[in-house]
Amino acid sequence: MRIRQLDLFKYGKFTDATLRFPAAAQDFHVIVGPNEAGKSTVRTAVSELLFGMKQRTPLDFLHDTPELRLGGLLDHAGGALAFHRARGRTSLRTPEDGKLPDDHLDAVLDGATREFFEQMFGLDHERLVAGGRSLLDASDRLGQVLFESAAGVGSLGPVREELEALRAGLWAPRATRTSFALAEADFSAASSELKAVQVRTRDWTERQDALDAVRREIAGADERRRQVDRLRSTLERVRRLAPYLHGWREKAAQLAELGGVVELPSSATADLLAAREKLAVGAKGLEFHREDLARRQAAREAIVADPEALKFAAEIDALAALSASCAAHEKALPGVEAARRQHLDAAAAAAGQLGWPREEAGLRAALPSALALKTVSNLLRRQGGLAQALAGARDALDERERALDRLRKQREAIVVEAVPDALRLALAEAQAHRHGEAKERAQEQARAEAGHALDEALDRLGRWRMPVAQLRTLDLPSAQRLNACQKADSEAASAAAMARGALGEARERFEKLALQEQHFAQGNHVVTSSEVRAAREQRDQAWGEVKRGALALPDGAAAVDDAIRHADVLVDSQLDTVQAAAELQSLRQQREAAQAELARREADLAEATRSLDATRQAWADLAAGAGLPGIALDDIGAWLAQRDAALAAQQKLDALARELEAARAERSHAQQALVTALLSVAPATEADSLGKWIMSAEAFVQAAERAAEQRRGHDERVAEAGHQREAAAAQVERAQREHEDWLREWRTALADARLAEVASTDAAAQGAVDLANEVVAELAAAEEPARRIEAMRAELDARDADARRLADALEDPAVREAGEGAAISRALAARLDGARKTAEAITRADEAIAQAAREFEAAQATLATEQARIAPLLASAGAATIDEALPLAARSDQQRRLREEIEAAQAALLRDGDGLSQDEIAAEIDRHDLAEVPAQLEAARREQDGLNAAASELARRELEARQALAAIAGQSSAALAEARRQEALAAMGDTAEQYIEAATASRLLRWAIDRYRDQKQGPMLSRAGEIFAGLTLGEFLRLTVDTERQPPELSARRASGRSVEVGGLSEGTRDQLFLALRIAALELQLEHKAALPFVADDLFINFDDARSKAGLEALRELSSRTQVLFLTHHDHLLPLVREVFGAGVNVVELQRERV
Repeated sequence: MRIRQLDLFKYGKFTDATLRFPAAAQDFHVIVGPNEAGKSTVRTAVSELLFGMKQRTPLDFLHDTPELRLGGLLDHAGGALAFHRARGRTSLRTPEDGKLPDDHLDAVLDGATREFFEQMFGLDHERLVAGGRSLLDASDRLGQVLFESAAGVGSLGPVREELEALRAGLWAPRATRTSFALAEADFSAASSELKAVQVRTRDWTERQDALDAVRREIAGADERRRQVDRLRSTLERVRRLAPYLHGWREKAAQLAELGGVVELPSSATADLLAAREKLAVGAKGLEFHREDLARRQAAREAIVADPEALKFAAEIDALAALSASCAAHEKALPGVEAARRQHLDAAAAAAGQLGWPREEAGLRAALPSALALKTVSNLLRRQGGLAQALAGARDALDERERALDRLRKQREAIVVEAVPDALRLALAEAQAHRHGEAKERAQEQARAEAGHALDEALDRLGRWRMPVAQLRTLDLPSAQRLNACQKADSEAASAAAMARGALGEARERFEKLALQEQHFAQGNHVVTSSEVRAAREQRDQAWGEVKRGALALPDGAAAVDDAIRHADVLVDSQLDTVQAAAELQSLRQQREAAQAELARREADLAEATRSLDATRQAWADLAAGAGLPGIALDDIGAWLAQRDAALAAQQKLDALARELEAARAERSHAQQALVTALLSVAPATEADSLGKWIMSAEAFVQAAERAAEQRRGHDERVAEAGHQREAAAAQVERAQREHEDWLREWRTALADARLAEVASTDAAAQGAVDLANEVVAELAAAEEPARRIEAMRAELDARDADARRLADALEDPAVREAGEGAAISRALAARLDGARKTAEAITRADEAIAQAAREFEAAQATLATEQARIAPLLASAGAATIDEALPLAARSDQQRRLREEIEAAQAALLRDGDGLSQDEIAAEIDRHDLAEVPAQLEAARREQDGLNAAASELARRELEARQALAAIAGQSSAALAEARRQEALAAMGDTAEQYIEAATASRLLRWAIDRYRDQKQGPMLSRAGEIFAGLTLGEFLRLTVDTERQPPELSARRASGRSVEVGGLSEGTRDQLFLALRIAALELQLEHKAALPFVADDLFINFDDARSKAGLEALRELSSRTQVLFLTHHDHLLPLVREVFGAGVNVVELQRERV
């Protein structure tokens, strides 16, 4: 699969942008641009086009997140696939915005995920540097790193580590915290507890009686403690309530002594005192305001107003303003008239020079229009520019003609030689073999080392070594059968081990029970039922002999008495040891069961041993039949891996030999084709190696291309010079036409301006225009003084008329006698000012009288309000004055205080009386002598402390008695102990099964990883070594892994034969080593998976030009297998890119733009 077109409709900084990647033999495309041009955005767009946009993105700074949209056109399986990628749940869309299923690209991606694509098909500078460091830091994981690089998986190593950790957590020798060790500890603890939980009847009865006695003592102590608590409660209540009761009785007596009282409000005293003070202050204020009002009214009556002057106030003010503006007119009139005369004289002088009339009226009639004068001025200004443009255009035409002749001569001097297509093809083929000799030396060295590696691999086969041909023909068991044999052997061995362990446990348990039975029988004289039956039979036999007469009564009586006595003693002893007999019988039954279990375990072990022997014999027969007699089943996996390694070494040796011969043949053919093609066009060329022939051919091609490029450049310049010469000729024609048009306009303009007679030359015309403009300016300047004179005289006449009219209206002799208009205006202004001041004084006096009247009325209202407020209170007291009411208010306050104190005492008795009524509380207090109550309380407190201490002691004794009883109570303790013991046994069995599964899985996975690595690591390292040799320009020839060291070490071998470990490489060389490993791993991956675009971003930052070119050649080989998108901001790499891939390589240029 490849990307033919990438559409960035709304994505990051891009809007409706399209990147095209046309197909080619080397599917390599360069995306170049400065920083912030969008290369990282393009790299992200490739990933999100194929696998969907992430939920959070930093690329929504220009377009809103829901509007982000990508499009693509993919080439796959000979067809084209067009689709869009948008935000949302259904992100796959058709170009017409129809919905597509989520699995629409599954066939194209071939099961690849985003993580796999970015890991395997993406590489940038940061990851390249990090990869180089990882090679330096991963010396203890080298095998895993190389295996994961070749296989494309990175999870099997952690899986095997998890299996190893699980196995170690289940069981390990001498470990105490593993699952098996913990279960075994639980088993031992449960067994010990089971032995200890045994109950005796007499001990249980004694401990139960002790517990009952302690509980009876506790009940008696609790009853006495309750009695003492009640006594203390009564004494505390008497002590607490006695003061309230006595206070209540005392206040009730005082209230009775007070007698009848007029009840007044609680604030009566305070209200009476405040009212008395406010009435006194109000009377004084009222008298003060009455006197102030009289003074202000007398002052107002003394002021006389001037209403006639105020009536004409506006007209008098206007006359004053007009007089002020006219004050300077009389002085300014002579100067203004002189200025007007001066401007008219200047205009007449200029007009005389032009032949125009000198008087003002005739001159104004003869003046030309302003448009005519402006037209003449504009044409004068244009004249110089037009003349200069005409001269410049003629000079430019001469220069263009000379330049055209010079370029034509230079073009004819360039000789261009054609480069045949055969030479270009031969050179391109030979360039691919530029470093062929170094590669052949490396291949020769690799072939020799492959031979040594084959011998070493055959030696590692041990005593089963044989030729490679014989190794190929061995009739070996299949992997399924081998796994079945290993599984059967492992299961049989595990079964035998478990049977052996079970047998040991059974034997130990049997011996332990037998020893317990023996010790119990020795330590306890237990009379069994069989012994009693035997003694009774002996007694009956002795009595039977006497009854039958076999023995005489005197002789048999003693034997019968002895037998009866012995039987009775045994019966009594049996009754005393019933518990011991039961325990002994239980021990014997357990010992018999253990003995039966021991026999079963022995049979199981024998069967497991026979099965294991049969399994191993079957394997021995199978190994002998396969030609490997005596090889152990545990060693067959390693031997097969060594066999595969030997076969792979032989295949590698054969492949290296074929590659070497093919490389030599291809290089020879390329050299011959290049020599033939070059000598056909350059017969004098001589060289002794392919590299020199390539250099000669490249020099010839470059010289021819430079000459052709120079010829094309000169052709373009000649054509451009011709165009410029034609443009210069056209410019001369335009300048000539413009100058002729100006002459016609000039003659017409002079006639319109009446200057034709005096403008014989350009200078005369300019002077005439200046004089005409001067005449116009002076006449215009004379108009302004004339208007001023007229205005000033009109204002002076208006002032005098207004002054006389106002003087007549006021009929004031003093004003009339003032004389002219200015003096009358001043006299009227003085009278108006005096009238205004008098009016202001009257206004202030009226306002003062109104304020004094308001204050007097307010004082009267305040005094009346206070008298009305205190009147109801005096009426309630029955008093006429405040002084009479004050003693009555004091008696009312005393009565109220006594009642409140009585109510407070009653409330305290009810609140703290513990639910008793007042009568009950009074009776209880009266029954006690209050002087003795503190002593009685102290005695009760001491007794209660003693009872509490005794209760603590009894609680301790009860706890000890309960613990002693619980220790032998039995109940379900034995069953629980046995259950825990069985659970521990089950846990030990489960742990053993899990351990076997984890250990087997870890071993099989380790064997599979080693085998796959041995198969794939060799080819991958070989290919990586070839790429690394090219990247380092032949300085290093190959890569090797020293597997004899632990851990294995990766090293690079120089052309001199000396090996250099990874730590000895420079940082840049380590980066190139990681790049070689990545390309080799990718090529190996492409053998099994579908090709996806490889995105390389600024890989050659730390590479010089030579190694950058070598890196491009490595990518050139990769681009023949999959599409390569090479992103860079170094445009100086473009010549190297074109040199490696040819001039037709696709280059996509990005530009930095403002967003």
